[in-house]
Amino acid sequence: MKALLLKDFYVLRKQVWVYAIIVLAWGVVPQAWLNLLAVVYGSIIPYSAMAYDQRSRWDKFTRMLPYSDQAAVMSRYVLGWIFILASAAIVMLSQGILSQLSIPLAFFSALPLRILFVALCIGCLLLALNIPLMLRFGTEKARLVSALTMFLVFASAGALSGLADAESTAPVMPALPVLAVLAIIATAVSIPLSLKIYREGY
Repeated sequence: MKALLLKDFYVLRKQVWVYAIIVLAWGVVPQAWLNLLAVVYGSIIPYSAMAYDQRSRWDKFTRMLPYSDQAAVMSRYVLGWIFILASAAIVMLSQGILSQLSIPLAFFSALPLRILFVALCIGCLLLALNIPLMLRFGTEKARLVSALTMFLVFASAGALSGLADAESTAPVMPALPVLAVLAIIATAVSIPLSLKIYREGY
């Protein structure tokens, strides 16, 4: 799997730098929805990797290489998890640095960690939804699916921003374990489903 991930990073190397700059910019802008969008946005990076693979026929060629079906499928999830976690780390680091500077509170307000945790869960949920659909329909035939995913990404960021801007986020606390369990269950269902679709597609 490490080789497959390394291949994805080589393929996406130019896009990764652009992505890092965008996430960094979103992380320092004093807008909660942009900060949270940076975290959730990592869930769509595997779409770009899969699109490159399908255009270059790598998804066909990989069948002749000594990679198991599990490794081929799991590499997509791991790639998404890496970008989601990296985005959260960039946002947290940016917020931490800004909180130490002499910036008026009206201009900057640190995001609660629980809201970032919710953003991580939403990113994992979107990843669990996106990968099986991409494997089933392909990136070219699934443009409506990708459009729906982008809509969900922006809608999720907007909804989370509303929670972050609310005067009291106490009602969110009981829902955190439920959301975490939901993300785990969705991932546990998505992985074998993706593996089944991957095996039946060839």
